Amino acid sequence: MEHKYLVSFNTQRSLCFLKINGIITLENTSSRTGTASSGYNISAFLENSHNTIELLMGRKSFDRDNDKFHKEAWCEATIKKVSSHDKQGEVISNIKLTVDDNGNVITKESINLNEKFNYAKMSTKKGEKNIFVAQKTFSINGLPDWMWVKATPVTENNLPAIKAFYQEISNAFSHRDLDKVWKMSQPAWEEWAIADNSSAKIFFDSMDFKEDVSNNTVIKEPDWDKYKLVSYKNGRLFRLEKGVLGSSPIIFHKKENKSNTTYNPYLSIINGKIVIAR
Repeated sequence: MEHKYLVSFNTQRSLCFLKINGIITLENTSSRTGTASSGYNISAFLENSHNTIELLMGRKSFDRDNDKFHKEAWCEATIKKVSSHDKQGEVISNIKLTVDDNGNVITKESINLNEKFNYAKMSTKKGEKNIFVAQKTFSINGLPDWMWVKATPVTENNLPAIKAFYQEISNAFSHRDLDKVWKMSQPAWEEWAIADNSSAKIFFDSMDFKEDVSNNTVIKEPDWDKYKLVSYKNGRLFRLEKGVLGSSPIIFHKKENKSNTTYNPYLSIINGKIVIAR
């Protein structure tokens, strides 16, 4: 692919989440100080036409005794269109949240003068108490027609089939049948590879599924009642999620230290079938 869309994510003394098209893409919950810097190739989650970038900012635990945000807190996300011959790239979208002298979160003027905020306010969503959120819409073109773009929107009526699909994936892991996992997920890895000018097998191997199905690991049965159907981009991407960070029902339980890890793919309905899309 000639161009990639990369996002940079930088934070200081704050709890921050970045969402692309509603999907949590980067966050700094593991940073004790609230200071972090990271980046991600978001090309495979974008479509030609309209997309959204959303930045959420809250206070870290050591600042929650205060009613206001600390004046040194901030977080910023910038999307750039880059290529092998233009690594500096073109800024497509940017959001920066800072704190004024009164301890209130404010937004900085956009780098791209053609952009406008969809909204910038304190969130009223469940699980986002005392979180400031700002969202912008941006448009792009020149991307491949990813398979999820033409997917059939999911509905609650699909839940039995979705649960059965998750069970099929879990059973493949339980039987240590990585060939089946590869076949079920291969189309998604192939599109990841296109987006990153890489290979599907490299992406698959990077998941380290061999470690997840080692003799010290078992597949844990999820409590299905705790999971809900969450959809993105008008239902064309979806998965079952639990909690604020969207934990997956595909759970690898390590017997040695009793810890859990998960595999959390995004699904789509293509030609009437549920498939792994991302």
